[in-house]
Amino acid sequence: MKRKPERRVFIGRLSAFALAGAFLSSCMTGEKEKTKDTKVSTGKVPGFEEELARNRKMPEDLVMKMLDQKVDQYMQRSHHCAQSSFMALNKHFGLEGDRVFKALTPLPGIAERGETCGAVTGPLMALGLIYGRDVHQMDNWDAYQSSLIPAGRFCERFDKEYGATTCHEVQEVKFGKCFRLTDPDELQEFQNAGATEHCSAVVRTAVRMAAEIILGEEAI
Repeated sequence: MKRKPERRVFIGRLSAFALAGAFLSSCMTGEKEKTKDTKVSTGKVPGFEEELARNRKMPEDLVMKMLDQKVDQYMQRSHHCAQSSFMALNKHFGLEGDRVFKALTPLPGIAERGETCGAVTGPLMALGLIYGRDVHQMDNWDAYQSSLIPAGRFCERFDKEYGATTCHEVQEVKFGKCFRLTDPDELQEFQNAGATEHCSAVVRTAVRMAAEIILGEEAI
């Protein structure tokens, strides 16, 4: 009896050290001390500004090589484009998003259905931690609209590079065909075709795109 191949091995056991570091920072909006009702959270992650400044002082090609190394390390361990792309940016820029990493577990190609590529989903999560609104800004329309600017730039660049943002269409570019990863036989074919190697190249490119946007922003 032919043995069905195992599905991709997910990391899933990383400790969840912080529930959402991005949601802890707040700012005061006046000259005098304000009450709780007047505090508006900025959504900034503690430590991000320091990491951003440190990276901006380094040659950009060095930053990109460091990110490439992180991607390769995480892809070899997880074989997961969404988690690997997010974790490379998360660790490099100090985003404190380990819980987001866990939440990305079912999202490569949106549950491997060939939908949004994990190399898009992961970086968008990282950009959301940096530019997004938090629970204290739920009704802040301007904050929401502002977050779409870097996210839109990233999606446009990815689409220009691969002609689409879906897993199946990116597979067509990299493999010359698409695979139904929910089918055990096609999953095995996908793996035999060098899935980790080809997908790692896509993840490296996507992470570089997101990093260029982050490094290029003068105001967060």
